[in-house]
Amino acid sequence: GMDRLQGAPQALADLKRFDFDPPTASFDAAFGSGDD
Repeated sequence: GMDRLQGAPQALADLKRFDFDPPTASFDAAFGSGDD
């Protein structure tokens, strides 16, 4: 058990390692073949 005020900043720092830029293409375009 860790105090929230102590654990929250550490958890945030850990999660920021997984931060990435959003994709530029739409979700549907990533799966479209263009031959519709």
